[in-house]
Amino acid sequence: MKIRTWLMITYLLVMILPLAGAYGFFLWVQEWNHEKRVADTFELTERIHELEASLQSVDWYERRPREEFNREWEAVTNDSDVAVKLFRSDGLMVYNSESNDLRIEPRQSLLQGLYHYDLSFQSLSVKKPVFVDGEIKGIYDIRIDRSEWVEGVKNRRIGILALSGVLFLLIYSGVLWMLHRKWNLPLKRLISGMDRFADYQTTVRFPDKKKDELGQLMTHFESMQEQVEAANRETVREQEEKQLMMASFSHDIKTPLTSLQTYAEALQGEGLTEQERKEYLQILAGKSNHLKGLIEDLTTFAKFQSSSYEMERPEVDAEEFFDMLFEGYDEMARARGVLFLKEERIEGTVRMSAREMIRYLDNLMSNALRYTPEGKTIFAAVLGEKEPLPGWVFPEAAEEMFQERKGRALLLVQNEGPAIAEQQLESVLKPFYQGEASRTSDDGKQSGLGLSIAHMIAESHEGEMKLWSVPGRGMIIAMLFNQVHEGEG
Repeated sequence: MKIRTWLMITYLLVMILPLAGAYGFFLWVQEWNHEKRVADTFELTERIHELEASLQSVDWYERRPREEFNREWEAVTNDSDVAVKLFRSDGLMVYNSESNDLRIEPRQSLLQGLYHYDLSFQSLSVKKPVFVDGEIKGIYDIRIDRSEWVEGVKNRRIGILALSGVLFLLIYSGVLWMLHRKWNLPLKRLISGMDRFADYQTTVRFPDKKKDELGQLMTHFESMQEQVEAANRETVREQEEKQLMMASFSHDIKTPLTSLQTYAEALQGEGLTEQERKEYLQILAGKSNHLKGLIEDLTTFAKFQSSSYEMERPEVDAEEFFDMLFEGYDEMARARGVLFLKEERIEGTVRMSAREMIRYLDNLMSNALRYTPEGKTIFAAVLGEKEPLPGWVFPEAAEEMFQERKGRALLLVQNEGPAIAEQQLESVLKPFYQGEASRTSDDGKQSGLGLSIAHMIAESHEGEMKLWSVPGRGMIIAMLFNQVHEGEG
């Protein structure tokens, strides 16, 4: 039960308790009154009849000193629960056993209710006239208190109050116990766990947490710990990547710099033919371009690693954008003796950065051109969300690609080069990964950031980059992305 529900129920019980006590007291008094009413009527009526015989004398209705009345009345009865008022026929009160206040009662009011026995919760009273020769000489009003009934009501009131007090103490004790069990103990555990996590970075779990608000808070704290741990792991990974980046970059830049220095020193010397000087200058230009590429890759990688980098993605016409994107690769493929086939089937608009998407496709095409043997084919295609896959897509990858697609558009680059072992597919997306072939010669050496940068560009476009490698056939890389639909801002 949630703490809020439990507190509401407790509050309701505390509010109902006084009402229940009052209602119980009322029912108890009603039952007591029902039991005593008949008995009191007969008993008190009999006592009144005994007193009435003494009040028939006309002497009672003459004015006299109060002391005489008191002596005579005490001679009639000494019971403190009996009270009497005596009136003359003209309405003058001549005696009141309870008070010295004597007044004149209007005759009409005095004669009202004669002979009527009035049984109330407190007393039984009756008012009767005294006749002499058919003429009213006086009127007496006798009241006898129902002392036993009143005492019973008092005892029952005390009983109800005592019972209510006991119930209140029980509820109060229950509330304190529940607060301690459902609030104090879990809160102390939570605070202790938070302190332990803050001081020692030790993961804290609460296996027996309840399904109340504090249990939800514990669940959120466990989730927060997981997020903090994931962030710490990510920080460690980034630090390791930075260290690897510096080590790899230092290693990769060392060779071209050494070559540049060697050939520069050779050019400064004498004894070189003109042909040798031209060859050395061409080598220097190649090494400089290679070094420039390394620096550009490193700059781009660092830019995407930065949390402050915000890439602008304007909304552009998809057909025109990808037509521009595919330009120039025919000549590059022809120079390598490779056939380049492209296919564009997309309409509508997309949100993309031209600069970054050019870099994305350049990285993929450079990778494809580097590994595709002469005489083989590189395929490229862009497909709208509802367009089917081209027929040249490797059948081994088509089914899985269809499941991964989930109604998204596709940008495909497929080559017929050597396949990558399945256990290495994830590694090729990691920074500074280089295949064995890339280390065989200085011309083949790359930064190892190409596919990693392409992967980050795909994610920065709210897309995904997937790789499939089929032994004996080649590799296909797909970028899955969303198009802009009508009504989207």
